[in-house]
Amino acid sequence: MANTVIHVLYEYLFALALSAARLYPCLILVPVFSFNILKGIVRSGVVLALAIVPTLGLQAQLALQMPGWPQLIALILKEGVIGILLGLVISMPFWLFQSVGALFDNQRGALIGGQLNPALGSDVTPLGLLLQQTLILFLILTTGLSGVTQIIWDSYSVWPVMQWLPFPNHNGFEQYLALLTDTFSHIIIYAGPLVALLLMMDFSIAILSLYSPQLQAFVLSVPAKCLLGLLFFVLYIPTLSTLGEERLYLLRDLSKLIKGLLGGQ
Repeated sequence: MANTVIHVLYEYLFALALSAARLYPCLILVPVFSFNILKGIVRSGVVLALAIVPTLGLQAQLALQMPGWPQLIALILKEGVIGILLGLVISMPFWLFQSVGALFDNQRGALIGGQLNPALGSDVTPLGLLLQQTLILFLILTTGLSGVTQIIWDSYSVWPVMQWLPFPNHNGFEQYLALLTDTFSHIIIYAGPLVALLLMMDFSIAILSLYSPQLQAFVLSVPAKCLLGLLFFVLYIPTLSTLGEERLYLLRDLSKLIKGLLGGQ
C-alpha cells in the first residue's frame, strides 16, 4: 500500500513538473501576471497552482507509460520552447502599447537621463508602463484572465506534453511573422500622431533658433514638448483606449491560430 502511494506521488510530481515547464516561461513573458514584481515562493506558487489543471490528465498518461530520464529532460526542454512561443504571442498586444508610450517618452526627452548616463540602468518609460497597466486593466474588465489562460489550455490539446509532434511547419512560422509584422506596424501607426507632433515642435524651435542665436533650443524644447505632448496625450487617451480594447478582442482569435502556430491541423 505504501509503495503504491509513493509511486502515485512520484508520477504526480513528474506530471506537475512537466506541466510547469510550459507555464513558467509563458507566465514570465506575459505582463498580465506581473512576474517582474512577484518573486520567489509567490511566483512559484502561481505557476504550480495553474499547473494543477493539466497535471491530472498528464498523470494518467504517465501511469500508462513512464518515460526514462533522458526523455523526461527532452520533454521539459520541448515544453519550455512551447511556453516561450506562447508567451511571445500572448504578450504582443501589451508590448505594443508599452512601445507606443516608450516612443512618446523618448521623443519628449523623458529618457534622456538613461541615454546620457548608462549607469542609471535600464530605461523606465512612465507612459509606456501606464499604457501597459491600463491595457491589463481593460483585459480584467472585459475578457478576464480566463481569456489568457484559455489560450494556454488550448495549446495542450493542440500539442500534448507527451507528443513530440506536430512541429511548427512553414505556415506556422509565416503566421508568427505575420503577427510580429502586424504588431510593429501598429506601433508606428498608434504612436505616429504623438511623434509627428513632437517632431513639428522640434522643427519650429529649430527655425526660431536660426533667427535668435541666443535662444537655447535644447533647453526650451524639452519642457515645451512635455507640455504640448502631454496635453495631446490626454486628448489621445480615448482613442488609445478604443484601440486597446480592439487588440484585446483579437486575443480570442489566438485560440484558433494556435493550431497553425504549433503545427496542428
